[in-house]
Amino acid sequence: MDIAYEHYLYLHTIPELSGKEYKTSEYVRKTLEEMGYTPKIIGKTGVVADLVTDAALPWIILRSDLDALPVMENSGVPQPSTHPGVMHACGHDSHMAMLLAAAKELKGRQLPQNIRFLFQYAEETTQGASEMIELGALPDNLCAVFGMHVWPGVPEGTVATRIGPLMASSDMFRIEISGRSAHCGQRHLGADALLTAVDLVKAFPEIQFAAKDPEAVLFCGNLESGHSHNVVPDSATIRGTIRTFDPADRRAIKEKLVRYAATAAENHGTTAEVLWEGGCPPVCNDENLIRHLQALIPDMDLSVSKTFVAEDFSCYQEKAPGVLLWLGTGNTAPLHNDHFCVPQEILPAGVRNWILIATENWKERER
Repeated sequence: MDIAYEHYLYLHTIPELSGKEYKTSEYVRKTLEEMGYTPKIIGKTGVVADLVTDAALPWIILRSDLDALPVMENSGVPQPSTHPGVMHACGHDSHMAMLLAAAKELKGRQLPQNIRFLFQYAEETTQGASEMIELGALPDNLCAVFGMHVWPGVPEGTVATRIGPLMASSDMFRIEISGRSAHCGQRHLGADALLTAVDLVKAFPEIQFAAKDPEAVLFCGNLESGHSHNVVPDSATIRGTIRTFDPADRRAIKEKLVRYAATAAENHGTTAEVLWEGGCPPVCNDENLIRHLQALIPDMDLSVSKTFVAEDFSCYQEKAPGVLLWLGTGNTAPLHNDHFCVPQEILPAGVRNWILIATENWKERER
């Protein structure tokens, strides 16, 4: 059996939620040890392992993610999730499998640079990358970072990406509104938190105009308020997200949302606090690195459209030039769908791509 597929089959059965990837992390750590690496745990569940050719050489990072999603699996695969209500519906099991197989293939080679294999927790919350960076997961003298994500709709086994913005920033927010309860027949004695929330959400299209990009997203996914049919609600909570491709647009929408929340609260005699609950910048791929990747992977597709889906791989790109690649799964179910399954046939292609990247001299390619 192909080693990547063997890893994939097992990892698919033990999906774990963000920040709780204990079995997954232990499997990755133990597998790397058996290969002869000396892996280190970063945070609770992050894992890094180094392939050092010469301490004086620069470093590149090859990154995978560990976590799964709160989805009940209906994929029909022979060896499904054994954790009810949790599933690798985003393909992180295949990411780990391909990178582990590449690490085994690369062990013992003399390479043009040092390699750090980085297995990151909590990608789905967009908080894992920044936390691992803060905890020292990145080496000094880092010259490039690379990631690979399986992607439905791209032909099976094809590598695809684009120069510049590929995936959007993500900012999750919670707005807590506090008012004063009263009988609905005496609503003038209360301060309506629900009405404040409704007026604010109705203003979201106008707040979006703060962005130069007309496709920027300000989205309310949840609004909770009230406990009775005849009582003015004294509290309300709005939850949502902001998605942009431009850091300036991201800042502008966030600032305008805070201002509008304060105005809506003042209009209704309530208070509103905007709380930010994690986020990441847009994935923006380095042109120079992509041009050299084209020489390694001549059939790479650079025509894909950017997406408002987010990926915290972008946090590493703030520290060094980087590229996130998509590896096509063909006509599969979409990501985050309970029927999603990674085709076995694409795993060797992913491993080959990692080996090509690892053995290229990226320091020399900086020019």
